Amino acid sequence: MRIHYTMGALRINEKAQCLKEGKTIPGLCAAGEITRGIHGRNRIGGNGLADAFTFGMIAAENLVSES
Repeated sequence: MRIHYTMGALRINEKAQCLKEGKTIPGLCAAGEITRGIHGRNRIGGNGLADAFTFGMIAAENLVSES
């Protein structure tokens, strides 16, 4: 096994909310290379932009709905 994608450390859920010990951190969302765990142990090459755009939009929608 090789590691080729270790850009981020923040865990997020399906709503792009940051997690700490399995619980969401209110008002904190993340997307793109700062996150981890979306693709498991191996990210398929070329998914970085789609990941950032998709979870960026999800994060924005959730933050707007919270305010």
